[in-house]
Amino acid sequence: MHAALVQSTQPRPGRDPRARGLAVRCVVGIIGSLTLLASLASTASAYEEQATLGLEVGYAGMPATETLPRNGVDVGRVAGGGLGDAWSIQGLLSYNVFPNERPLHLGMAGLETVYALDIVRFVPLIGFGVDGLLTVRDRGTRGDFALHVLLGVDYLIDQRWFIGADVRGYWVATNAASPLDPFILTVGARVGVRFDLH
Repeated sequence: MHAALVQSTQPRPGRDPRARGLAVRCVVGIIGSLTLLASLASTASAYEEQATLGLEVGYAGMPATETLPRNGVDVGRVAGGGLGDAWSIQGLLSYNVFPNERPLHLGMAGLETVYALDIVRFVPLIGFGVDGLLTVRDRGTRGDFALHVLLGVDYLIDQRWFIGADVRGYWVATNAASPLDPFILTVGARVGVRFDLH
């Protein structure tokens, strides 16, 4: 009994003991971002009463892992709609591949809320969301749950087209039992189109 208790309190091999601190910082960052967003005046109108559809390509990484491939490629689709003059909801579907002799395939489906600060043609973005993850490696599959934060910027080319770039940091909430690293980073460039909803 005592040996089992000692074994259960030991950190899992290959896990960074700082993962819990990282998780706490992510949660504090999300709460702080929400508080900041709630205090901002609603001045944006870039996506008011509009739907958006975009394609994103970029980098995916697990910077703290020691047992999995660290660097990969991210390809995704983003679709959303404006909720008033500053807020929008976006749905995300993405596929990440981390190539090596035992490649890791990672599918993500998520929903995020985004605050847009309209500055003429440049639109800084900040947001947060929840995600479901599906990992495939060596014919084994596993589902996980994650939270993420978003920082990005869009450039409005004209009334219909835009380009943008963003960074998303994902915290794998189920990382204690997951083969994934607790923190996943994506950096992407995207092109998109806007449609009026009225």
